[in-house]
Amino acid sequence: MRPSVLIPTYQRPGMIDRCLEHLVQHVESGDFEVLVGVDGATSRTPDPTVPEPLRARTRVLRLPRLGIIGVRRSLLEQAEGDIAIWINDDALARPGLLDAHIAMHGRPTPRVVAGAMMWTPIPEPNLFDQLVHSTGLVFFPQDSHEKNEPTRIDYRNCFGLNMSFPLDLARRAGGVPAIDEVYGYDDIELAHRLAARGAEIWRCPGAVVEHDHRMTPIEVHRREYLLGRTAWHYAGANPAFGAELFGRDIRSDAELAYAAEYVARERRDAQRLEASFLALAEHPAGSASDRLLPVLSEHWTMLKRFLWRWGLLDAARGVPARWSTLASAPIPVDAMRNPE
Repeated sequence: MRPSVLIPTYQRPGMIDRCLEHLVQHVESGDFEVLVGVDGATSRTPDPTVPEPLRARTRVLRLPRLGIIGVRRSLLEQAEGDIAIWINDDALARPGLLDAHIAMHGRPTPRVVAGAMMWTPIPEPNLFDQLVHSTGLVFFPQDSHEKNEPTRIDYRNCFGLNMSFPLDLARRAGGVPAIDEVYGYDDIELAHRLAARGAEIWRCPGAVVEHDHRMTPIEVHRREYLLGRTAWHYAGANPAFGAELFGRDIRSDAELAYAAEYVARERRDAQRLEASFLALAEHPAGSASDRLLPVLSEHWTMLKRFLWRWGLLDAARGVPARWSTLASAPIPVDAMRNPE
């Protein structure tokens, strides 16, 4: 069973080089190919430096500026293996990654396999680093990969920084849809469609990547806004997925009216929460006890809901992505209640 390791990258030449260096240790795992999709053919991103042991099995594709969803779609179309292994350019393969993924496949019932993730330690962490690494603020909390056996899981726990699935099944299911956004839901939506075609979804704790990405408060802030935008498009492309994931029709007039009322009514409180949320990076790790960290994570929930609904409304009304804080939003969010 030949895997295709599919890696999107954008303007992080040092990171993709490190990602490829960590794949060298897997050349003994047998035949596999590596496809790197460089997002933005005219960007400043140079071609990655492919280590000599990987050169014969690596292809670099320079693509138009598509965002991670579009790059994953293109890589999936050009892969030549039996199973796809999705990792990100900031996912550093730990020993045994490919072998663990391969061992989970080749059974009568096809599988979607979610690997495990561990954060790269930060030498001098701040309180926000501690919050991200210790709670489910960004990803669902994961148990220690050293103690667990493979287990059945839900599609919601499949993350594109480390997952695998049969290529043929994914293509027959339609691959990655042409969503007109740059980020979000492509991993769990594909897992949902593959499960609908009979695939089992498994977590494999032996397939581990180290996530070398120091998240910042503003990055998490913008991420939630983008997720709201992309949710609008995926709920249209796959209504069954949208209905199951969100528990309602987020494209309905009633839902959009509620979202508009919500962002108009809650903006002032959201701005106050935003200020305190962004300030978490100014405090050293340990300034809040372990018992208080989940409270800080829950404190983010109201702001998270606001940002997600803001993104949903912008996508529904064709407003281009606004990469800003609430305090510097280009137009008052209240104005979205009565768009022209």
